[in-house]
Amino acid sequence: MQSQEYLASFGLTGEFGRFRVVSPMLVRRGERVVVRGSRGVEIAVVLREATPRHAHFLPNSSVGQLLRRVTPDDEQTELNMRVRAQQVFERSKQLIAELALPLVVLDVEALLDGEHAVLHRLGGEDADLRPFVSTLSREFAMHISLVDLSRDREGAVLQASDEPTGCGRPNCGQGADGSCSSCGSCGSCGSAEPRDMELYFAQLREQMERQRTVLL
Repeated sequence: MQSQEYLASFGLTGEFGRFRVVSPMLVRRGERVVVRGSRGVEIAVVLREATPRHAHFLPNSSVGQLLRRVTPDDEQTELNMRVRAQQVFERSKQLIAELALPLVVLDVEALLDGEHAVLHRLGGEDADLRPFVSTLSREFAMHISLVDLSRDREGAVLQASDEPTGCGRPNCGQGADGSCSSCGSCGSCGSAEPRDMELYFAQLREQMERQRTVLL
């Protein structure tokens, strides 16, 4: 008999994957569960039961484990990890300044296991980030992973298209060369401060969360 599998969404960027239950259980769409995947142990949201068709697109090599429904202890740990994530975030900004790195950290996730943290970044492709990562890893006793949001899922750098760039806000003031001459928010002209970029991408993430629909 085939083990029960579910599709579940996890992480700040809304990734999803297949997770196989470790003991018989039935969970419903929208339930919060604890999973073990390639990133570590974390909380995910059930999208639906997985089918052979999903297995065709999501290979067996990426199947994680669905450990349990979220418990009150898990919820408390989740709150503690949010505090830890904020600490890692603040320290990462200090290190970026100290090491003069061409890098912006937009957000940090500290996973439920307390052993893994994921840093969402922009820039730094040509910089040596090993001192940055090793310092954070040593100080927080965590395995640190960097996710480059300027790259697609295949690892290719996202390129500008022929469509208008700019920040997409009303009255952006984008020039013919793609610069943002009036609002200074999108950073395409190089004049935006890192804090402006953080705020802008945080707003984009909120929009993505509101617009994201579950896989049917």
